[in-house]
Amino acid sequence: MQAHNVKSMSLGSPTNTIQIPALKYRSGQRIWYAATIPYQTLGKFIQTSAVKKKNQQIIQKDIKNRFLDKNHKEGIKNYIKEEKEFTLPPITLVSYEKLDFRPYQFEGQQVNEQEILEGGGSVAGIIVLPIDYEFECLDGNHRTAAIRDLANESADNIAESSMLLNIVHEDRPKKIRQDFVDVNKNAKQTTSSINTLFNTRDPISSIVVDLTEEIEYLNNTTERLSTNVSKLSKDIYTINNLKNAVIEMAGFNSQASSTQKVKDFFSDEDHSKLIKEHGKMFFEKLKVNAAIAEALRNPEKTPEIRNQYVITTGTGMVIASRIAGYIFSHYDHSSEQERELDRLFSYDWSRANKLFWGRVISNDKILNSRESIASTVANLKHDFGYELEENEYKYLNNNY
Repeated sequence: MQAHNVKSMSLGSPTNTIQIPALKYRSGQRIWYAATIPYQTLGKFIQTSAVKKKNQQIIQKDIKNRFLDKNHKEGIKNYIKEEKEFTLPPITLVSYEKLDFRPYQFEGQQVNEQEILEGGGSVAGIIVLPIDYEFECLDGNHRTAAIRDLANESADNIAESSMLLNIVHEDRPKKIRQDFVDVNKNAKQTTSSINTLFNTRDPISSIVVDLTEEIEYLNNTTERLSTNVSKLSKDIYTINNLKNAVIEMAGFNSQASSTQKVKDFFSDEDHSKLIKEHGKMFFEKLKVNAAIAEALRNPEKTPEIRNQYVITTGTGMVIASRIAGYIFSHYDHSSEQERELDRLFSYDWSRANKLFWGRVISNDKILNSRESIASTVANLKHDFGYELEENEYKYLNNNY
């Protein structure tokens, strides 16, 4: 774009106004404005919803946005505090009144706003606002509330940062409600697999990604994006199957909801380093298991192999890694650990093995309930001659 010297900007506003540089553009048959303002002043110009009070009536004629979720807001605040190079998407705002937009006038040119906008372009200028003007938040309610809190509590966390605002003039309450639905309906939540793959700030995910990239066969046979391996895929496990294995090897139940205890454990650098070493040993031993080895030799047969063995399923991975967690916690020397892992992976993991029947196999289908997995683990440990915990004896010779 060719640069021009600004000759005038049609100023002359009252003293109790502010001027914000902005771009005017057309989208969806309406006029929009894009502008940036510092985080420190963001909360002063945006009206957000409040936390719902106890016994407060939910349906009100003037409600246009959902109530504020305090935990969600606090989560955003913590994210900004912890991640110095944070990423937050733009905030979408509604102005009930037409905005006083004044295009820049360039020397030797007459700006034809209508022609530029109809041609799909944008017009640069300023928005003149009363000093006490407030927009309503269409999307970004919690982000705005979190940033407003930080401006008052710990301004250093947001210093030198600005937020991109997309603003539309709209005075129809019904349309504003529809806009809110449309914005949220079209926003798709990331899958648990994507979160594991991309969120390497999480120490568990970081270990999983490292193992996947460092162990060649995992790098080539792991489904990274979907939460399930498709029937005809040559992949063996999903990245979340591997994450569950890492959690189990650390001595935690991957089927239980995430707890602070698990997070604290993996946040310890020494713990994470040790579990990564255990993970490497586990997966290197796993690849010599008969089923896995056959799948690696003949990738075309992988779908068939997955249907014949428990070890090639996510449930089988939880069972094997839970027993591996026992091995790592009860055998101190790596030679002993390798010996026991060899025993584990040379076991008959075929679906024909009657130990799995009525526990994790029912009507030729794999079960993944907590009880079925706990029962299978207890009976496998008993077969291997391992010491059972008190609450595991009830599972011996019982089917679920």
